[in-house]
Amino acid sequence: MKKLNIIIFCLFVFISCSTVKISETYGKEMEIVENVRSKVLIEKFDAQDKNKSFLTFVSGFDNFITVRNGDSIVLNEQGKTLPMLGITRACVIFNNKEVAITLDNKHEIKLNREHLPKYKFIYIWKVKNNYKIEYTNKARSFM
Repeated sequence: MKKLNIIIFCLFVFISCSTVKISETYGKEMEIVENVRSKVLIEKFDAQDKNKSFLTFVSGFDNFITVRNGDSIVLNEQGKTLPMLGITRACVIFNNKEVAITLDNKHEIKLNREHLPKYKFIYIWKVKNNYKIEYTNKARSFM
């Protein structure tokens, strides 16, 4: 009976564990797309420097988000997607340093350090435990 309880407990733990899946897509490695949105964002946040990129959490989030950029914490707060806009939070990161994102102090996502300097805008979507990361040089609209 004791062995049966242990087996049932192990099965329950195994089944209830969920895996986090991350998929990455990369846009064309080109100059920043010349549109009004891109220009306004770059100027407003003083991100003309080639070592700066925008990290934006898009839809599906209701998590405590921590973004570490090298030795600094860039973002450390609760983030919930605004349904009318489809955006959660955004921050400026140095793309020549390691970027690690922690959600609810459980799941950690590391951005691809090799590709970061090639892109000005990084977008992260969440659907359940699946994360889609898009690296691009084109600013997206959220309205």
